[in-house]
Amino acid sequence: MEKVWNSDDLLPKKFKSIMKITLLFLILGILHVSADTYAQKAQVTVEVKSGTFYDVVSEIEKQTEFMFFYKSEDIDNSKQVDIQVKNRQVTDVLNELLKNTNLTYRISGKHITILKKDAVQQQKKKISGTVTDPDGIPVIGANVVIKGTTVGTVTDLDGKFSLDAANNDILSFSYIGYAEQEIEVGNRTLFNVKLAEDYKALEEVVVVGYGTMLKRNLSTSVGSVDSEKLLERPNATNVFQGLAGKVAGVNIALNSGAPGGSPAIKIRGIGSLNSSNTPLYVVDGVVGVDPDQIDPNIVQSIDILKDATSSSIYGARGANGVVVITTKEGKKNTTNISYNTVLSAGTLARKVDVLNAEEALDVFKRAYEAQPGRIAPHLDPSNMFTHRNDLFNPDGTPKYDTDWQDAVTRTAFSHQHSLSFSGGSDKLTAVANVSYKDNQGIMLETYKRQLNAFINVGWDLKEWFHLQAMLNVGSSNARNSENAISRYTLEALPFLPIQYEDGTYSRKGDYPGAEDTENPVKILKERKNIDKNQYALANVIGTFKITSWLKLTTSFSRQDGSYINSSYTPSTLFGYGDTQKGKAEKAHRNTMSWTNEDYLTFDKSWNKHNLNVVAGASWYYSKTEKSELGAENFFDDYFEYNNMGVGTVRSKVGSDYTDNKMNSYYARINYNFDNRYLLGASFREDGSSRFGLNNQYGFFPSFSAAWRVSNENFFENAKKVIDDMKVRLSYGTVGNAEIGDYASMARYENKRLPFGKDMTTIVTLKSMANPDLRWEKSRQLDAGIDLSFFNGRIEFMADYYHKITTDLLYELQLPSNSGYEKTMTNLGKIRNQGLEMSLNTRNIQSRGFLWTTSWNYTMNRSMVLDINDNIIGKWGGRIEEGHPLNALYGYVRLGTWGTDEAEEAAKYNKKPGDIKYWDKNGNGMKDGEDQDYIGNGAPKFEMNMTNTFSWKGFTFMFDLQWVYGNKLINFTRQLMGNRVTFSNAYADIPVNAWTPENQNTMVPSLRLPGDGYENDVDSWSCEPGSFLRLRNIGLKYDFSSRMLSAAHIKSLSLGFNVENAFLITNYSGSDPEVTSYDAVFEQGVDFYTYPKPRTYSFTLGVNF
Repeated sequence: MEKVWNSDDLLPKKFKSIMKITLLFLILGILHVSADTYAQKAQVTVEVKSGTFYDVVSEIEKQTEFMFFYKSEDIDNSKQVDIQVKNRQVTDVLNELLKNTNLTYRISGKHITILKKDAVQQQKKKISGTVTDPDGIPVIGANVVIKGTTVGTVTDLDGKFSLDAANNDILSFSYIGYAEQEIEVGNRTLFNVKLAEDYKALEEVVVVGYGTMLKRNLSTSVGSVDSEKLLERPNATNVFQGLAGKVAGVNIALNSGAPGGSPAIKIRGIGSLNSSNTPLYVVDGVVGVDPDQIDPNIVQSIDILKDATSSSIYGARGANGVVVITTKEGKKNTTNISYNTVLSAGTLARKVDVLNAEEALDVFKRAYEAQPGRIAPHLDPSNMFTHRNDLFNPDGTPKYDTDWQDAVTRTAFSHQHSLSFSGGSDKLTAVANVSYKDNQGIMLETYKRQLNAFINVGWDLKEWFHLQAMLNVGSSNARNSENAISRYTLEALPFLPIQYEDGTYSRKGDYPGAEDTENPVKILKERKNIDKNQYALANVIGTFKITSWLKLTTSFSRQDGSYINSSYTPSTLFGYGDTQKGKAEKAHRNTMSWTNEDYLTFDKSWNKHNLNVVAGASWYYSKTEKSELGAENFFDDYFEYNNMGVGTVRSKVGSDYTDNKMNSYYARINYNFDNRYLLGASFREDGSSRFGLNNQYGFFPSFSAAWRVSNENFFENAKKVIDDMKVRLSYGTVGNAEIGDYASMARYENKRLPFGKDMTTIVTLKSMANPDLRWEKSRQLDAGIDLSFFNGRIEFMADYYHKITTDLLYELQLPSNSGYEKTMTNLGKIRNQGLEMSLNTRNIQSRGFLWTTSWNYTMNRSMVLDINDNIIGKWGGRIEEGHPLNALYGYVRLGTWGTDEAEEAAKYNKKPGDIKYWDKNGNGMKDGEDQDYIGNGAPKFEMNMTNTFSWKGFTFMFDLQWVYGNKLINFTRQLMGNRVTFSNAYADIPVNAWTPENQNTMVPSLRLPGDGYENDVDSWSCEPGSFLRLRNIGLKYDFSSRMLSAAHIKSLSLGFNVENAFLITNYSGSDPEVTSYDAVFEQGVDFYTYPKPRTYSFTLGVNF
């Protein structure tokens, strides 16, 4: 019976109830905030001639929902009033009505109260002054604004300003790189203001598990990025593209240039073999959120918990580090509407250097000439193959010279839009955001479109009770390319046209002897592979203030997702025409999870002591439902995957259901004495249904200590240079539970096998049960130092870590006589150790000019210490004891056999011109035992540097990335560089190929397929992967408040950015950062991935 999916499957009754409650809070919150902003939006038309105060007020009440409150004795109703306005804001009318009176007004919701002014408030006066930096040098372009208004100005070339202000007004002075100052006007008319450098690092608040802490009081390793730095790459489609290169120890690599592609993220190396190496994502306290579902414009900050002590509060889920994302909240008694848009164009950043039409035909000619009596088909007048006259002139020269990399790519135009509202009253705050992204891929027909809506409301219902409600919903739609499309593109013959004159597409097999693969342009245009994704996240948090030092927090969150992949290959594509007549597949996946957190927070200070304690419990449940269906032999391509029943052959039918539960108890203690001695400890016990009955619970403790040396008396003299110094030490244990839900149990599978003339389905044993399966554990030691020089102008941080991971979770293949294919087990031990450094400097800050630099360095070394005598790997990667986790293996190419080595070559069944390999075991033959370590897919180090220059509203920045010391297996070169395969080849192959005159070479002689052809992974295709990339360069202009105040605009910025601006590398593939696979033993393997674009972006940001 066919399963029909409906809305109840995606949003069950229980979740609908939660959604209704959440929406109720959100709607009430918006209504409350809207009431406070109603006065700014409500418009009236007033025509009062020779009237009174009461006449104007009555007219406003008639046309709006406002009610007025005032004392009769305060009003001079005998005074004549003349007001004539049309479609003006109520506040404008009130300002005109009360002008030159001793009255003012206050708006609360939809109530307007008329009050008397104090005597000092009755009139404005001209004030002026000068703004200078700490050295007394005038600051050009500093903002001077009357707080709570849009009235303001900017300083001139001499740092001077003037404006009208009342005695009770508060002036706000601000400029990039300096701390904001507020000064009440009072009786003064002249102001000489000296700005202080903005030194916020020690007061910065970071979000840790189940709470926040001042950064200066941390005894663990945490990296932080705020929203401003996150948006420096405006074209980023998710938060981690903007985060790349910002934090030491965090490697973020965009392994594919596909539209909306998600980067691979690793914190402090690879820590697991079979389990996930992806960090845990926490959004506003909700664990396990997909970061692709979070719009970068709604993110306030990202805090990365890198060491075991900071992440151990998350226990079994924190082994790979924790990424804590905090979204924006509304601010009390403010209103802000913002709109941001990015318009971009992407082009192919880098081509692989392959042969043109004449060069390719010359290679074929030479290959045929190597065999006596043979002649290339295009040079043989008697060989009248089908498209001979379409492709070649009578003399055999080509009629076409197709650049297939140009043919399959395009200029990809994309646009992103984000509209946000934020505001609040005394008791309520709210943020709402709607965003839309339409990203074209540079490959034909590929795209990703995403719509997202977010709302976050906070409500002080009582002095002792705060309620926070968040809702994030969205959907995405993407069309993907064929997995091997890059291979088809690079191997396509350049003398073939995209289409012949009659409109039919060429095929590789149109040239005799060539493999008959399909035209890559035709594949992109006609084959469909569509992903559709819908998601919803709701989170409600209640905080009860029991005493001034004790509070209870309880939260409930739920996540739902629906994913559908639909693909169709029409009968018009080669391989599906005569036999299968079209092939359709459809896969559904529906997920649901909920989490309940309840914890107490104790925070009390006395004398020089501060104690912070968090203790609580967590309950988690998730389930996943899957189904898949495949059909072939469609009588008409019209139906595609929309009516699978039309296909007469069922190629795939299946369904699956899994669930898992986790119960947890945790506690964290932080003690601070006199801001000098900091101690911390955390404990968590997790129980998971994923593990064997004998080991379902795991305990994960951690400890940390820090000493702020700069607060000691003996350090006073050094504070003139080093204003802050802290040393840290931590040790902790975390776990990894990211395996299949039923990995510890015996599992079965269905197989279709031939039985006589028919196919029959049987049930076979797949995986053997392991009741002793236990947690994978990582124990990590971290030692660090934090330094600040010259009042924060230079900040330096360094960490050394040493991490040992044991009881590695791995799905081990079993011998066939066991009756099972595999089993999940614990085996081996690996080590990661490394050094991280970051440096932030304010290089120049003078006369309104600011130059800052952010630099970080990451070095990680991994080693397999024990693997229980197992060797695991494929595609050239291997996990072997005594070697790095990213080790690459293959045959060692020594060169080519020379004519004087013919006798020795014959022992290996080779001849001069063939590839010469190292016979490692000396047995006189090439076999698997000859493979050896040929490189490391992990770099020796990575450095990132961002420079930012600001002056008079202009901001220029560039972001450099340097990766050094890694190797990459270039499968493109391996398959296209060994002998002639009637495919295209790298441009240097014919130049370097073996000839009797050129025998000292790595490239074999040009001969026909089958004549000594080899395509095994070897050291020749293992290339240096080092590179220097200008990741982003941009220029932005922020208009001054003086230019915008008349239009009631708070801020306006325009910008231009170039992403992936240039690349310097010796790697011959498309991009050295591209890795085709995510498995541990497939790091450093480039196997025809989607090429990266160079993107040009225009940005606009406006705030009202």
